[in-house]
Amino acid sequence: MADKKKSAIQSITLNTATYTNEIVEDPTYINFFYGKNGSGKTSISREISEGTCLTWSDSEIPENYDIMVYNQDFIDDHFKTLDRLKGVFTLSEGTEEDKKVQAEIENLEKERKELTTRQNEIEGEKGEKQRISSALITAENNFQKACLNNTRELRDRYALAIKGASRNPQLSQKINTTPAKDCDEEELKKLYDLSFNSDAKLYPLFPELDGNEHIAGIPDCPLLAEEITSSGTTQFAGFVKRIQALDWIDAGHKRFHDTAKGICPYCQKELDDDFEEKLASCFDEEYQNSVEKIRQFRERYRRHMGVIYTIISNALQQEILPSNAEHVENIKLQLDNIAQIVQNNLDIIDKKLSNPATSVEIADLTGKLLDINYAMMDCNKYIDENNRIVSSLKTSKEKCIADVWGLFAFRMQGEVKTYRQAQADAQAASKTLDTELENIKSRQMEISDRLAILSKSSTTIQAAIDSMNKLLHDSGFEGFEIIKSDAAKDAYKVVRPDRKVAVRLSDGERHFLSFLYFYSQVKGCNPDGTRKEKIVVIDDPVSSLDGNALFIISSIVREMIEICYNSSDYRGHKVKGDFIKQIFILTHNAQFHRSITYNQVGRYECVNFYKISKLDNHSSIKLCRRNSSTEAGEQENYNPVKNAYAALWTEYSELKNEIALMNVIHRILDFYFLDICGEDGMDIRQKILEENRDKFIGTKADGTPDMMPFHLADSMLQYMTAGVDGDMTYVSDGASEEQIKATFKDIFDRLGQGQHYAMMMERART
Repeated sequence: MADKKKSAIQSITLNTATYTNEIVEDPTYINFFYGKNGSGKTSISREISEGTCLTWSDSEIPENYDIMVYNQDFIDDHFKTLDRLKGVFTLSEGTEEDKKVQAEIENLEKERKELTTRQNEIEGEKGEKQRISSALITAENNFQKACLNNTRELRDRYALAIKGASRNPQLSQKINTTPAKDCDEEELKKLYDLSFNSDAKLYPLFPELDGNEHIAGIPDCPLLAEEITSSGTTQFAGFVKRIQALDWIDAGHKRFHDTAKGICPYCQKELDDDFEEKLASCFDEEYQNSVEKIRQFRERYRRHMGVIYTIISNALQQEILPSNAEHVENIKLQLDNIAQIVQNNLDIIDKKLSNPATSVEIADLTGKLLDINYAMMDCNKYIDENNRIVSSLKTSKEKCIADVWGLFAFRMQGEVKTYRQAQADAQAASKTLDTELENIKSRQMEISDRLAILSKSSTTIQAAIDSMNKLLHDSGFEGFEIIKSDAAKDAYKVVRPDRKVAVRLSDGERHFLSFLYFYSQVKGCNPDGTRKEKIVVIDDPVSSLDGNALFIISSIVREMIEICYNSSDYRGHKVKGDFIKQIFILTHNAQFHRSITYNQVGRYECVNFYKISKLDNHSSIKLCRRNSSTEAGEQENYNPVKNAYAALWTEYSELKNEIALMNVIHRILDFYFLDICGEDGMDIRQKILEENRDKFIGTKADGTPDMMPFHLADSMLQYMTAGVDGDMTYVSDGASEEQIKATFKDIFDRLGQGQHYAMMMERART
């Protein structure tokens, strides 16, 4: 079943008389209260009348309703005197012109009701505006969830840049309002690490090698590739050349010249006095110059490469930017390699000097020095970037934060687009509904103005007088009637047949007349023809009434119930009108209660039943609602008031004990078939046990006859002849609850009363 429908009043909290924080649970459109005299019914009607205990629906304005309460207070207030009752106004139906006016009024009222219905569809609970709002909330929740789930990695990586907005709603709001930017994440990470590094500082640049001075200016010596020999002409020079010992002799002379002291270091013989002149004759001037040039080249080369080494080595000794650490290690390896090559080159030059006649070649370091220079230039790029960021740290942080949020928005482009579309759709739909509401309210004002004009000429109290007098006559109250008061045009008076004001009415007459008056007020309108929707409370309207009056009041109350039902369901009206928005009916009279509720239990969505109980001077109110007996997981109403016969069926539906079940069956069969239908017990036994004998005999699994249903039927019907040739004793033979109930139902079916069985079982469940 659907949920209970909510009406204008959504909650009633009672703190009066015998009630303490007692809440009337989930009131709906139609609400029945049953309780004994003195249980607290009148306290409820008075509290609703005062209105302080009420909680109204959010979409309702209390001033738009008239709360009308019928109880003893109403009788006392209105019937202190019977010669000047306040008139009840209705719309007249006199002349053709009046009929045209009333027809227009009815059409306008109908249109106003349709406009109000449409207004409630838009603004009311679970209305279109609420659904739009709910859809937007759902879209926002989905967007926030996506923002949280899809940015987890980025939020961890750039936590400091999004500080204060790492959770919703700030996170989703920031993503939604930031332009998307596809950032280079490697560069962004560098910027982030620097901008939010508390140890960030300036670093010195590497001194780069000068391309012309240091690299292109590396000394060169073509003589290294030439064979340098002497052209000396002396006999000794000729001898040395022939034995190719010039380089060896020159090397030995250079090594031992200062320590030989005139003795040959190799043969230990004394040298000739002119040895120096002879040796010099072996080397001509050009030879000497070439060797000297090579010697000078070596020194220049050594100094030049020493300068380069010092420049690079010193650069590597300065404080290093952490991000350059790997580059620096590579430069160190390259520098060690160059130092080794330089030393090899010097050794090669020395070899040339020791043997000028040989051709040698030294390694070219231009490429390696360029590589080192490029590496230092790369390092300087990072140092420049670091120093630029550190020098303007505030600006760098701002740029980093902006870029991080831009990256978030870029990653979430699809989700942002979906959310913005949902926002746009909601705004467009809401704007359309706002325009429609504006038109509705404008038209409602036009209708109200027009109704005020039309009603001024067509409002009368005569229709209410005629209606009440007719009901008085139909109910047998012929000793008095209602007429217009001659003391005021908008009043009534109650008179006897001699037209004198009635001064003594019986309690029954007084109660019946007062209820008719209340009924007319509920149906009536204001003197200007306007009519607010009504919330009606009826407290025990049938005291001291005879059966005919009770019947008429029950019919009137059923009419008001149907008018209220029209407000909850605009389909298939049984009566005209829907001006009663909500109704509360309280009684202690079981007959009256059953007469107005017999067809209401099934209207679960808009009908409630309450049981009022009083124990130890404390009243409590129970909502009569239970789990459905036919639909799992659903709930249903049940009526707390049943007659004796219905109570038997309720007991039958709940019993499972074999003996107790058979006893209840005996009483049901006796009451229904003998007392109500006037059947003869012997005739029934004959119809069932003789004419339909074969229908109560089954077949067992082994193929033998199953006589159990027949014996059960015999036991059920045997009591009908008690006092003749049978008794009411039932001897248990082990029959199950299902077998007993199936046989009992079969008796009703075979006697043509299956519909009655189905109806009573349905009522037993309610």
